[in-house]
Amino acid sequence: MKNAKQKGRLLENWVADQLIAKGLDPRARAEISSGAGNREKGDIWTSLMILGQNAGIECKNQKTLAIPDWWRQTKKLESLGREPVLVYKLPYEPLENSLVTIYLDTLLELLKNQKC
Repeated sequence: MKNAKQKGRLLENWVADQLIAKGLDPRARAEISSGAGNREKGDIWTSLMILGQNAGIECKNQKTLAIPDWWRQTKKLESLGREPVLVYKLPYEPLENSLVTIYLDTLLELLKNQKC
């Protein structure tokens, strides 16, 4: 059985690997000191930009879902000029079925830009 830190690291590494595999950021990686210290910096180091802002990606792989709390934590990345992105894995689901929470306006702007 994996401890909470190992489970979190598993998802973080998987997300970074997906950013690389999809050609979005060849240097993406799990942040070494995520969760440590006072500074909110996200779980993934990436140069990926979303609507002109650096993506601030927070990953959660926990047995009990706490999406409102996780989103509050993720939103703190806005103060650093980052676009907040919450990635979470549902219990007993494979990593490939991970879900994402972003602002609706962010999604709509991304879709609008895709259409152009």
